[in-house]
Amino acid sequence: MTDSAEASLELIIERIEREYSNFSVSSRWGRRQLMLDRKMFATFSELDMSFKLGEDQLRQAYSIDGAETWNPKGRKNPPRSWVMVPVSQNRHWMPLALEAAEYLSKSGS
Repeated sequence: MTDSAEASLELIIERIEREYSNFSVSSRWGRRQLMLDRKMFATFSELDMSFKLGEDQLRQAYSIDGAETWNPKGRKNPPRSWVMVPVSQNRHWMPLALEAAEYLSKSGS
């Protein structure tokens, strides 16, 4: 894990902890997961961070260089609402994490 990626994640965790009392962090599939009410809205590995976003935010996120659909199980039909952003673009992680948390808190799914 790069120091820059870990530092970005820690800043995201600190910020979301301040804004959401129902926030938690867990681990699954060798990745750290950011959750609200035990529902995942972002997931982190040393190579990338993935976010569950609404339609408009997804379109914008896909314009980030290297962004692609997150498909953790290599499914034929991957989850449509998730985007994976590589560590080389970690400057985008904070705004995407905040958008993902807001999206989940409003949509509930």
